[in-house]
Amino acid sequence: MAEVPELDLHLLECPICLERLRHPKTLPCLHSLCQDCLGTYITKELSGKMASATSFPCPICRGMATPVNQADTKENWAKQFPTNGMIQELIKLKEQSSGPLYCTPCQTKGNLSNPAKFWCKKIESGFCETCKVDHHDIVHIGCDILDITRHDSNRPKQNPGVPHCDQHDENMVWYCEDHKLLGCNICVLKDHRRCEAVTTATEYILKLKAGSQLTDMQAQLKKEAEVMNSLVKDFDEQLRVMVKNQEIALQSITDLRHRVSKRLDELQKDYTDNLITLFKDEKGKLDDSLRQCERLKNSMLNTLKSSIKATNGNDTTETIVLYQRGLAEVESCKALVMDLNESFASVNIQHQTEPGLATFGNDVIGDIVIKKPPRRFPESFGYLPSQMSERRVREVQQFDIKTTSDEDDCDAAGVVYLPYNQIIISDLKNEKLKLFTDKGQYLDELTIKGTPWDMCFVDDKTVAVAVSNPGGVHVVKVENAKLSLFSEICLADDKGCQGITHISGRFVVSTYTEEADTEEADTVEAEVDSVTEDGTELYSVTQDGNANLLHQYSGKCYFVSHDPINEDILVSCHTYTEDEPVLYRLSADKHSKNMMKVGLVSNAAGLSVDREGNVYLCGYGTSNIVQMSRDGKHVRELLTSSDGINRPFAIAVCGDMFVLTKEDTNYVRLFQLY
Repeated sequence: MAEVPELDLHLLECPICLERLRHPKTLPCLHSLCQDCLGTYITKELSGKMASATSFPCPICRGMATPVNQADTKENWAKQFPTNGMIQELIKLKEQSSGPLYCTPCQTKGNLSNPAKFWCKKIESGFCETCKVDHHDIVHIGCDILDITRHDSNRPKQNPGVPHCDQHDENMVWYCEDHKLLGCNICVLKDHRRCEAVTTATEYILKLKAGSQLTDMQAQLKKEAEVMNSLVKDFDEQLRVMVKNQEIALQSITDLRHRVSKRLDELQKDYTDNLITLFKDEKGKLDDSLRQCERLKNSMLNTLKSSIKATNGNDTTETIVLYQRGLAEVESCKALVMDLNESFASVNIQHQTEPGLATFGNDVIGDIVIKKPPRRFPESFGYLPSQMSERRVREVQQFDIKTTSDEDDCDAAGVVYLPYNQIIISDLKNEKLKLFTDKGQYLDELTIKGTPWDMCFVDDKTVAVAVSNPGGVHVVKVENAKLSLFSEICLADDKGCQGITHISGRFVVSTYTEEADTEEADTVEAEVDSVTEDGTELYSVTQDGNANLLHQYSGKCYFVSHDPINEDILVSCHTYTEDEPVLYRLSADKHSKNMMKVGLVSNAAGLSVDREGNVYLCGYGTSNIVQMSRDGKHVRELLTSSDGINRPFAIAVCGDMFVLTKEDTNYVRLFQLY
């Protein structure tokens, strides 16, 4: 029986689906593929390419293949290539030689294991002796039928023979060297009559064997197969490395997840402990104040009751003793009220995180923040000075703010008075922030990218400054007598910012649009005059730069502050036009109220609010400092030109102290209310 050579087994597989070839089609490069696989490949290969494409590359060697009828749809191109008859014969032989042959008619009747004694090559079926007579011989006459019992094996020994032409069903015995194709007699007469090199297949084989072409081709195949084998090994190695790296990376991610979880657990414990400690401290303080007030209250009520009883009972000695004790308790009450008023505030402990936090470190958990907004003291029966007390003002300090690194004289456009006796100045001309003690000792400075204007207090270790050219907010840390830039918040279109205040984790800024003027401003007033008359927009700005328009004002507004009690926004307006407002109050519902018109103050500049809600306003055009009660009903001049006040620009209040700046000068002045 003919055996299928081992090499032929590879020829019987489709290189695309890697299964036994089904209806094998051969390309001009002689590579064979399943008809369906080839059709699918052609469609995908030419997908999206020009409709005028007339050929495609072989998926194995990339040699170009052109269908006979290029105008046909690309889905039908695969059908135009010749069927490989030799491979079909090899497939049949392989299938037939894979096991014993059984009688086909018996199998249709249910007898699956009745061995065949005869094999019909024409219809490719096996027959037992009975079925040969009953089913084969009465229908098929002249068939080439083999008696397989006469052979040494139970399989028909068939010679695959010469491959047949799938078009004409004749043996392909001719070879055209011009077209490099095998063909039958009809193919040669029909398609290769004009070809110059048409020989029998046998002659062509002898010619190849006589020369070196066949040997060279085989040697080249061997060499190229080694190249492919090398690439296969390399790709296998790369895949192994990739799998290994993936396993390592997955394990690394898992390990990191465990470390992150462990670190988060540690941070959570630390912050939780800190929160509980802070709560206990603040609760302890409130409990102490509560017990102190309750003890004094109960003592005074007892004294009152006993005094009334002694008086009604005409107990002279007891009445005098209780009178003296009552006076002492009244004084103690006044002193306690005065003492508590210094720190009377709402205690609000919060857990705050930065929006859009992208880093992982101690700050990933955020911060525990204690906010103590001042609140109005309960009924004090006149023990406390009124909001508009008649306390006088005295100057306590004056110091130079120019440093050795300054290229120009200073122009202090903004100021913050920190609660631990430090002052920060924004120097417009030198584009710096400068840190001093309230005794005038220079501590540090920070260069600002842009022009620094108004400043605001954020917390004990943080301030912010409004910046123009380019516009935005710079958040600055103040720690260990050093200034460091913490973050920059940019506004859309680089809007220039001038006024600024901080309310409940957000900033409120006044913005403006500069004229297209290349000439630099030399002073605050020159800078102010360089702004257009279009007015001011007031924005609420979050830490991540989201801006929300709150209000628009027709005048120029360079300073912004807020009421610490109800968080209303206060805006000063730099105008001298009669009947125009110089001070606005904007409530949470965005209702804007006129608090003061041009008169006592013109060209309003610096603005600050104390813990009781009293407003302090700089009259730039009137060279005075005005104090206004929170409700706006009481107004008085604190300082005037007779006190040496000339064009004041920025002011910051801290307790009973306030600091004052002046345009285009190298010093600031400190005052005290007493």
